[in-house]
Amino acid sequence: MAILPTITEMVDLNGKRALVTGGGKGIGAAISARLVEAGAEVTIADIDPNIHEAAEELSVSFANCDITVPEQLQAAVRQAANDSTLDILINNAGIYPPTGPILEVSDEFVTRMLDLNVRAQYSASREAVNYMSNGGSIVNISSIAALRGGASITAYSTSKAAVIGLTKAFANELGPQKIRVNAIAPGIIDTEGLDEQKEALKEDGIDVYAAIAANPLKLAGGPDYIARAALFLASDLAEFITGHLLVVDSGSTA
Repeated sequence: MAILPTITEMVDLNGKRALVTGGGKGIGAAISARLVEAGAEVTIADIDPNIHEAAEELSVSFANCDITVPEQLQAAVRQAANDSTLDILINNAGIYPPTGPILEVSDEFVTRMLDLNVRAQYSASREAVNYMSNGGSIVNISSIAALRGGASITAYSTSKAAVIGLTKAFANELGPQKIRVNAIAPGIIDTEGLDEQKEALKEDGIDVYAAIAANPLKLAGGPDYIARAALFLASDLAEFITGHLLVVDSGSTA
């Protein structure tokens, strides 16, 4: 009978290098903290230069990076890989403002949403693969908005639905290289970014507190719930999982 690795061994990320985009706050910071706790050497790529202090608190490396700028993205990936190998990429960076009624959404707004939420995830994955010679794990952040849409968030829903297609396509192509590609669809997660949008969302008919009260577990989502899912998918616990969308939403889409 084969001796199976223990749970502790399967979640041990010592010796692994990881890049978390948008890793300075909210969900990204929570994911970074969990990866560090599991032993990974983590680099966060964030557009906010003030995140440097947060990076020090998290014991991670910091790359000041606009992921829509190819040269900056390439430099961040290279830094995370330490010019050698990269094992984990968490495509977390994105924008999520309410987009407003369809007739009021400009082409420029849609282009920006797709560029950051989809094209940049594609580019980050492509760059990371160059350093995943030993295999690896890519985790993309989608949203339950990709599954059920929603009035006044059309551009956002569209971008997050595209992330699911991107995930499945990459999983098929990169599987032979032992690179697993999965996605997480968070429900409503209480972050600074969401807090800034609550009133605007309510004006567009989306009541965050009512949505939380309506989910089966009656739980408000915290960033660490998503971080735990990301750690699972990044680790050997998910060794047989690729091309999968993991919904983490307290049953909101049940």
